[in-house]
Amino acid sequence: MKIGLVVMDENPSDAIKIAKAADRAGVHSIWSIDYYNRSSLIRAAAFAAATETTIVGTSVTPLFARAPLALASAATDIQAIADGRFVLGVGSSTRRMNQDWYGTALQHPAPQVGERIELIRQLITHRSGSFRFSGRFDTVTMAHYDRTGLPTDLPILAAGVGDHMVRTVGRHADGFVGHTIASADNLRDNALPLLTEGAAKAGRAITDVTITTQIVAAADTNRDTARRDAAAQVGFYATPKGYDALFPNGLHAAERQSSREALARNEIDGVVAAGRAMVDDRAVFGNADDVIDQLRRYEDVVDMALLYPPHFGVPPERIHANELALIDIAAAANR
Repeated sequence: MKIGLVVMDENPSDAIKIAKAADRAGVHSIWSIDYYNRSSLIRAAAFAAATETTIVGTSVTPLFARAPLALASAATDIQAIADGRFVLGVGSSTRRMNQDWYGTALQHPAPQVGERIELIRQLITHRSGSFRFSGRFDTVTMAHYDRTGLPTDLPILAAGVGDHMVRTVGRHADGFVGHTIASADNLRDNALPLLTEGAAKAGRAITDVTITTQIVAAADTNRDTARRDAAAQVGFYATPKGYDALFPNGLHAAERQSSREALARNEIDGVVAAGRAMVDDRAVFGNADDVIDQLRRYEDVVDMALLYPPHFGVPPERIHANELALIDIAAAANR
C-alpha cells in the first residue's frame, strides 16, 4: 500500500510549498481537491510544475462543473506539464452541489458518470480530424479537432459511494476513490465486491482497477487534539443523506442527525461531539506511531491510501502543521 497526501491549504501558495516538501521527502503522491474556494485542476498544474518525481492527482474533480472538452483539455495540459505523472480523479459530486453550485441537472448520476468518463477518454485519445460524440447525456461535435502534440495516456479514477455508482466505477474507470469517511470494513465488504462486479461487465479483473481511498488523518503529539480535529471532519462529512451507504443498517443515525442539526446552527462543537462517536474506525489520528498503526486496517483493501488533513473547524496553521507531519509519516511508510 502506497501512502499519498491530499494537500488542503486554502491559500494556493501555501499548498505549493507543501507539494514541494512532499516531493523532496519522497511522498508517493500528492492530490488536490476541488471546492467552492479551490480549483483542483489549477492546483494540480502548479503541483506538477513545482515537483519532479511524485505522482500528482486530483481527488476529486467534479465531472459536471466543467464542459467535457474543457475538462479534457485541462487534464491533458497537466499531464504534459507533469511528464506523465498526472492522474485525473473525478466524481459526480452531490445532486445539491450540481444544482445549486454549478447549475447542472444530475438526474441519473451513475450512467451520467460512465458516459462522461468515456467521452473524456475519446477526447483525450483523438489525434486529428473531425470529432463527434452523441450519447444519452452528452453531445460534442467538431469539424476540426487536432491535438497531435498532447498526451493520450491519462489514468482516470472515479469516486463512488452508492452501489450503482461503485459498479459504474468498476466498469468504466481505471481506478476507484473511496469516500473520506468510508471505513476499511465498508471498503472491503461493500465497495470491493461491487467494483469486482462492474469490472467483470467490462471484461476486466478487479486487479485491473486501482483501489484508492481518502482517509481523514490528523497527526499531533497531543492525541486529544488530533482526535478532536479528526472528529470534526468525520462529523461534517457524515451529514449528507447521500452518504447513507457508508452507514449501513442505520449505523450512527442519531449522531449523524445531531451533526446535521449542529451544522445548521453553525455550532462546530456540536459537529465535533457527534464525530467523536464515529471517528475511531473512520480516521487515523494521534502521533506518528498511532497513525502508522491505524493505517494497517487498510493494507489488504487499497493500493493507495490518501491522507486527508481535517479542515472543517481546524485553524489554518494547524492544517499546515498536520500536513508537514503527514509528509514525514507518508515518506517513512513509502521507503
